Amino acid sequence: MSRSNKTLFITLIVLLAGGLLYGQLEDISRIIPSHVFQAEKLEDGFVLTGRSGTYLSEDRPEGVAVLLDKSTLEMEALFRFLDVEGNLTGWVQGKLINIPDSERSIIYIRDEICKTSVMFEYKVISQVGFPEIITAGIFLPDLEEYPEGDVTRKQADNDLPKPVIISRTEWGARPPTHDYSPHPYYIKLTLHHAAGFSADNIDEGKEQLRAIQDLHQVVRGWSDIGYHFVVDKAGNIYQGRPETVIGAHVLDNNTGNIGVCVLGCYHPPELYCGDWLTDATTNSLVALYAWISGEYNYDPNVLKGHRDYPYNDTSCPGNNVYEKLSWFRDEIERYMELGGPPLEFIISRNYPNPFNSITHIDYQVPIDNHINITIYDIMGREVKTLMDQVQIKGIYTIDWNGQSEYGEFVSTGVYFFQFTSNGFSDEKKMIFLK
Repeated sequence: MSRSNKTLFITLIVLLAGGLLYGQLEDISRIIPSHVFQAEKLEDGFVLTGRSGTYLSEDRPEGVAVLLDKSTLEMEALFRFLDVEGNLTGWVQGKLINIPDSERSIIYIRDEICKTSVMFEYKVISQVGFPEIITAGIFLPDLEEYPEGDVTRKQADNDLPKPVIISRTEWGARPPTHDYSPHPYYIKLTLHHAAGFSADNIDEGKEQLRAIQDLHQVVRGWSDIGYHFVVDKAGNIYQGRPETVIGAHVLDNNTGNIGVCVLGCYHPPELYCGDWLTDATTNSLVALYAWISGEYNYDPNVLKGHRDYPYNDTSCPGNNVYEKLSWFRDEIERYMELGGPPLEFIISRNYPNPFNSITHIDYQVPIDNHINITIYDIMGREVKTLMDQVQIKGIYTIDWNGQSEYGEFVSTGVYFFQFTSNGFSDEKKMIFLK
C-alpha cells in the first residue's frame, strides 16, 4: 500500500489482563475485550476505528464507553451498534470527558439504542494523532430492588467521636440530579480504591472528588458520586453522598451498604498501580469505620472488599488493600473497644509468645512523634531495628520474623523489644524458638 493514499491499516489487540491501568472504567462498567481494526491518517486528521467483544443480549447495557490514553478536547467520538439479529445501526454521536491530572479521557454514550446491542464499534476522530485504546466497557443496569419507606435505623449507644469530615460544600460537590433513596437498614460495609484518582493533600483531594463525581454523574448517569466517603493519602476524609442513603458502588448490592473509597491505585498487577496505604489513610479508615459501626450498629466483621460480591468482576480494592481487610476488621473492633483514638502510649506484649516464625507487636501512639522499636538479645546487643521514623497519632501493628539486621535467623532464646519515643520508653520480653 503506497504512502500517497495517506491511509494506514493496523491491528492492535488490547490485552485487558495485562499491565494497563483501566481502573477508572472498571469502577463504573463491566470491562469487555476490544481491538482496533483500522487507523487512517487523512489530510485533516486521524481516524481510529475499533470494535468491542460481544456480550449477551440479556445484559441490556444502558451505555458503553472506551478509555483512551490521550487527553484532549480536539477529538470526536462516534458509535454504532450490532443487535442479536445482525443489524448494524448507523453512526451515533458520542461524548468525551477528560480525566483530570492524567493523559486519559473517556468516550461514551448512554442511549436506548445500547439496550438491544450485543457488540459495538467506535470511531475516534482526532486532530492531534492516534490515541491509544486502553479498554472498553458496558454500563450494566442495576437490577437490585430498592425497598420503599423511611429509614428504620437500629438505635446504637455510640460514644465514639466522629472524625473530621470535609463536607460536600467544602469540596465543591454538585447537587444530586434526582432524589436519593434512604437505607431501610444497615448490614454491609465495603472498601474500594479509586484506581486512577489519587491525592496527597486536601487541595488535590477536592479536585479528585469533583472528577469522580463527573465520572459517576456525567458519564455513568448516576444521581451523584457513588461512594459515601472518600479518604486521601494524607488521611483527609470527604463526604460523598450522605451515608444514610443508598449509594452506587457495588452492582446489585447497594441497599444497606455504606461504601468507602481510598484515593490511589493499589493493585500491582496493573501498571502504575503499586500504591501502599499510608499510615494516615490507614488510621482514618479505622476511625471512620469504627464511628460508622457505632453510629449504625454494624459488626465490623461484615467489612468486605468490592471484589467479594458476586457478579462484580473487579480487582477493587486492589491486592495491597485487600490483603489488609482482616487486619482492618480487628483494628476497627479494637478501636471501638478502646472508645476512640489513643490518649496515651500503650505497648502490648508480642503475640504469639513464644514464637518460631513470626510475632506481632501492637502499640498506640497518642500524638505525632518519632518512634523507635529495636530488638535486643539477652546480652543487650542490638539485633534489629523494626521502626525508626515519625508516625502519626494512631494504632499500629509491627511484625518480627526472628531475623537479624543482616537477614540471618537468630538463635533460640530470650530477646527484648524496646519502644522509645520522646519522653517515653517501654521494654518487653519475648522468646524465639527455632
